[in-house]
Amino acid sequence: MLQLFKPIVVLILLVVPVVLAAQEIPLIKTDVTKNISLLVPSEFIPMGPQDIRNKFISYRDPIAGYTSEDRSVDLVVNISKTPWSNEDMDLLKEFYENNIRNLFDEIDFVKNEIQEINGRSYAVFEFTTTVKGDPNSLRNQAPVHDYRQVLYTVEDFNVYIFTFYCPTRVKDRWQATAKKIMSSIMFD
Repeated sequence: MLQLFKPIVVLILLVVPVVLAAQEIPLIKTDVTKNISLLVPSEFIPMGPQDIRNKFISYRDPIAGYTSEDRSVDLVVNISKTPWSNEDMDLLKEFYENNIRNLFDEIDFVKNEIQEINGRSYAVFEFTTTVKGDPNSLRNQAPVHDYRQVLYTVEDFNVYIFTFYCPTRVKDRWQATAKKIMSSIMFD
């Protein structure tokens, strides 16, 4: 009798993730600042001060942050002063690629290029990462596996950084949505 159910269980385990990944996530246009807008998943909520303190080790808060209700998927917009201009996009891409490589134990780039989106040049990075646990830690941390899309652009000697993040285990559900979000970025 058990043998009869085994193929059904296998089929369910194969089909359910595909169906969940194929479900389109509703997006709403959101004004991040008075001159920047993008699409944000309708189920996301703005990050509160506690979310920001828990997730970012920085002296400067992001200019906008949105997170899923379970706080596992994030969309963040940041700004940084820079001496670079739009003509320096190749150098900016190389600089940030090296920074990204230094942040993680393992990294696998899916995309690493300069791309034009809505008339503006961006350094575009799409990648999966692993941060290994510390074997000397008292907490015996397990490795952390993430999926990210990060876009950098320059405006008035500021670098704008758009980051979408989720655990690798839900990458299939979010990857297409992240691309839609990033392709919706508009500067007025």
